[in-house]
Amino acid sequence: MNLAMVLCEQFPHHLGCAGHTIQLAIKAGLHLPEIAKTTDAARRVVSHFRHSSVAVCALKKRQEQLGVKVHKLQNDCATRWNSTFTMLERLYEQRLPVQAVLADETVTKVGIRRSLAMRECQWELVAQLIPVLRPLAKATTIMCGENHVGLSFIYPVLLNMANNTLSANESDLAAIRSFKNTVRKELITRFKLLSRLLAESIPITACMLDPRFKHLKFLPDDVREEAQARLTQLVREDGEVEQPGATEETLRSCKDNVDEEPFDVPDPLSSRPEHRDQLCHQFPLALSHGEGSSDANFCHCLIRKDGLHRESLLIQSLEHSER
Repeated sequence: MNLAMVLCEQFPHHLGCAGHTIQLAIKAGLHLPEIAKTTDAARRVVSHFRHSSVAVCALKKRQEQLGVKVHKLQNDCATRWNSTFTMLERLYEQRLPVQAVLADETVTKVGIRRSLAMRECQWELVAQLIPVLRPLAKATTIMCGENHVGLSFIYPVLLNMANNTLSANESDLAAIRSFKNTVRKELITRFKLLSRLLAESIPITACMLDPRFKHLKFLPDDVREEAQARLTQLVREDGEVEQPGATEETLRSCKDNVDEEPFDVPDPLSSRPEHRDQLCHQFPLALSHGEGSSDANFCHCLIRKDGLHRESLLIQSLEHSER
C-alpha cells in the first residue's frame, strides 16, 4: 500500500511538500516528446565532457580564447530538484566553446561528434525553455526554505506563475506552448486551484494570518469571502471553547484588525538578498509597482494591485475552458 495514502488516512489535514508537487508538474512537461528529445541530447553532450579529461582540457582552453566564463558543465539527476534547469542553463552558457571543441577533429572523433551534435532547432528550444524553468526553480527554493515559513507563499506564487510564467506567447515554439500548458494544468490539478474547497485549505488560512497576504487579493471574490467567513467562524468557535464569555465586541475587534492595512513584516529572504533580487526579476508583479526592493515591501509587492486582478481573471478563464 502507498505510504502517502496511509498517512493521509491517519492524518486528514496532512500537507504534502509544495516543492515536490511543483517538481512533479515540471517533470510532466519535461516528458513531452520534443522536450525529452532535446534534454536527452543535452544530457549526452554534458556526459561526454564529464567523462573525457581531454575534452575538459580543450573546453577550458576554448573558454579562455572566447572570453566565456570558465564553468564546468553540470549533469542532471532524476532525484535532484531543478537539476535539468541547471544543466540546460550551464550548457547554453557554454554553447560556443562546447561547439568549438566538438568541431575540433584533433579532440573529438568524427563518430562522436556526429552523435553529440545538437541541431539548431534544439538550441533554440533550450533558449526558450530556460526562462520558463527559472521562475519555477526559484519558487521551489522559496517554498522549501528552512529559515522562514513558506506555507502562506504557496497560492500567491502559484497564481503568479500561472498568470505570467506559464502563459503562452506568440513567439513561443509549439513545444514551449505545450510545455507551459501541461505544467499549468498539472499545477491546477495537483494544487486544486479550481476546487470549491480551496477556501477551506490550510494554505489559504495561512495567507489570511500572514499580514502580507491577508486580503487575499489573488483570489476571486466568492472564494475570498468564503475563506474569510470560514476564518471568522473558526475564531468564534475557538473563543467559545476557551472563553465561553467572549462578547460580540471581541469578535468585532478581531474583524477590524483583519481589515486594517498590512504592517511591515521582515522579508524572509532578507538574509539572502541575491535570492530576493533574482526572484524579483522572475516574478514581474514584484517590479511593476515601483516600491523598490526593501525587505519589508518585497513579499507584499509580490501579490499586490493590478497583477492580482489578472490572476483572478485567469482562474475564471481556466475554469471556463475546463468546461
